[in-house]
Amino acid sequence: MSNKQEYKAEIVSKDYLNEDTLFFELKCPEIADAAIPGQFVNISCSKFLKRPFGIASANKEDGTISIGVKIIGEGTKNLSEIEIGEIVDILGPLGNGFDLDSFDSYILAGGGTGVFPLNFAYDTLSLMGKNVTTVFGFRDRSQVIMEKEGHIITTDAGDYGIKGNVLAGLDSLSISGNPCILVVGPTPMMKGVGEWARSHSLKCFVSTEQHMACGVGICLVCVCKIRSEDPNEEYKHVRCCKDGPVFDYEEVIL
Repeated sequence: MSNKQEYKAEIVSKDYLNEDTLFFELKCPEIADAAIPGQFVNISCSKFLKRPFGIASANKEDGTISIGVKIIGEGTKNLSEIEIGEIVDILGPLGNGFDLDSFDSYILAGGGTGVFPLNFAYDTLSLMGKNVTTVFGFRDRSQVIMEKEGHIITTDAGDYGIKGNVLAGLDSLSISGNPCILVVGPTPMMKGVGEWARSHSLKCFVSTEQHMACGVGICLVCVCKIRSEDPNEEYKHVRCCKDGPVFDYEEVIL
């Protein structure tokens, strides 16, 4: 993996996935070549600090990466107004990424913007010939994005897929072997999936979504707690951007 650096990237495509979520494709061969699933990039937006986005796909041949942007505040609204052909500053790839080599099968569980980095993981695992099951949860049908053939979809409203949250989708599975669980999404969802994995004696890795600024471990905005090996300490602080964002569920304190 190459060292993270800042680059200039051109917006080569921009599509709305629903009324408040966009999918951008950016030309940046250096990041496309180095990125692994679970990593993220920091992207500039006018008059604001860079914003972190999980990498949703990477195409080494085309030299492009994709990200999903859900419009929530001023920063993401600013990014949503960037047009095709414009140039943005992009820092990456950042973070440690998922371990996709140590297990023969995987279950991907995601909600919200967590479906974007899991999309990258799904594509990569599929190309590796791994057995992969994907469960995505959404509020209702209008929010369903990044669905692919074979994905299990749940909706809180019950108007599409399985009624309920991601746990309802996981409960519908017939577990065989010893799959590893990868989960990205809101903290309550990740805790729920982590406990589900624990109850099934399965390894689980979560990707923490903290507020970030620098993305390289200097500003300490994104610290989170992990269990300490020191018997005199209950926990210690680590930086999500540099030490994570992916952590073993048994180690991180959500």
